[in-house]
Amino acid sequence: MKRYSQAVDFLKKITFVLVAVLLVAGINGCASDIQTVQFKINSEPEGSHVALKVSGPNRPRSSEWIYLGHTPIRIVRQFVEDDVPGAKITLKVMHAGYYDQVREWDGEVFLNEAVKAGVLFWTPELVPHPAGQ
Repeated sequence: MKRYSQAVDFLKKITFVLVAVLLVAGINGCASDIQTVQFKINSEPEGSHVALKVSGPNRPRSSEWIYLGHTPIRIVRQFVEDDVPGAKITLKVMHAGYYDQVREWDGEVFLNEAVKAGVLFWTPELVPHPAGQ
């Protein structure tokens, strides 16, 4: 009887390990590729606010801006490759008393530029508002 109990316990453990391996393999097989993009954003004047927006058909919250911080910024963001085709990536730099500067990419161009260069550099020179506006 003891051998039978040990055999059943062994089979339970083997079954558990096999199920775990299959689940991990299934999850990895279904996962989309993730692209890591490094941003280096500065501005003139420094201390400007930077925001990022990714909009497109695969993005349910496409109208939301993500605040990245003050310049100079050195930040890494991850993008799901399946979401990028057809998307628009927008960076905006803002500073009180200056006009906003905006830079936009189409999704595939954005990833190609980021992967080719290894980093996305941007240093906009903000233009002051005329007095009284």
